[in-house]
Amino acid sequence: MNSNFDILISFRTPSGFKVCAQYFLGRDPELAETVFAGLSGKDDISDNAVLHLDLVETRDELPVKVKTIGCRLSELCANCQHITRELFRANAISAGEDHPF
Repeated sequence: MNSNFDILISFRTPSGFKVCAQYFLGRDPELAETVFAGLSGKDDISDNAVLHLDLVETRDELPVKVKTIGCRLSELCANCQHITRELFRANAISAGEDHPF
């Protein structure tokens, strides 16, 4: 049974949260956990949180939220940069090479 991992970015609207972006992290649960653990924000989501980032595991075509954090817009910018950097490292850089980013 294979799982896929995604990070969904949502913002609050009058009718509820709407997904505005999605990062596919792949099938590696350790990579997904590592990437999500490096995000900025608060995991004690309050009713005031405008932006949510959700780690979602999809198994047998059924998505399940694993973790959620709330963040500010300035944190979202840094989080998108972090996710992109980690995905690049995991997929494009050979193990053992030393890169400045």
